[in-house]
Amino acid sequence: MKKVHLSTLAIAIAASLTIASCKKDSSSSSDAQVLFTMGSDNASANFVNVATPGGPTVLSTGTNATAIGTASVVWTSAIANISKFKLEAKKDGVPFEIVANGISNVDLLSISPLSIAAAIPNGNYTNVEVHVVLAKSTGTAPPLVLKGTYTTKAGNPIPIEFDFNDNVEITATAADIKVDGTANVAANLALHLNKLLADVTTTDIDQTTRTPIGNVTNGILITTSLNPAVYAKILNDIAGAGGSSVTAVKK
Repeated sequence: MKKVHLSTLAIAIAASLTIASCKKDSSSSSDAQVLFTMGSDNASANFVNVATPGGPTVLSTGTNATAIGTASVVWTSAIANISKFKLEAKKDGVPFEIVANGISNVDLLSISPLSIAAAIPNGNYTNVEVHVVLAKSTGTAPPLVLKGTYTTKAGNPIPIEFDFNDNVEITATAADIKVDGTANVAANLALHLNKLLADVTTTDIDQTTRTPIGNVTNGILITTSLNPAVYAKILNDIAGAGGSSVTAVKK
């Protein structure tokens, strides 16, 4: 399974939760919770004629507006179906994890993302990591679907959709935390959508095979089988497309 280092998260669903530790701790009781959320940012980006390490330039507005002669993309929908969510760390020096299963239909563009909570025992947590497991689907709900509008250099809008369907584990590192029951822990991940396009050029998009999307006959659909070269470039950049934070929050 591919591992990906990234972002801030938001999750919306009731799921079965398990708390697992490599060592039982009778003195670790707490009424604190870890609140997992997943979201995204930089949904608008300009393309360039050649790939750049930092990815496409972020637009200053959230519209399709683009500078003259510059192609752009604006993602207007981003839905994730998450197979598993984990917090891994060393609790007082002992390996420890919290696992949540069954998280689906997460709106990564929501301004008020829902969260999923799990109890977290008192203790000092080091080497903190938050993991999201996306599992390849054989059904109609792939792990990540992005939809939006690609605007050509001539200013013509074209529907664009990216259907990600691979096994991947997204890992975000975070600072050490101390849990003493007085505050909850917010574990936030954010997917930087513009960085998914870091190696995708205007030429790549303009040369894609077109397919009907909605009422438009020349839509751009990017999947493992349709426009696979562009899909591979985006897949390659998922590893650097995020950042994270784990902080204490008032109850």
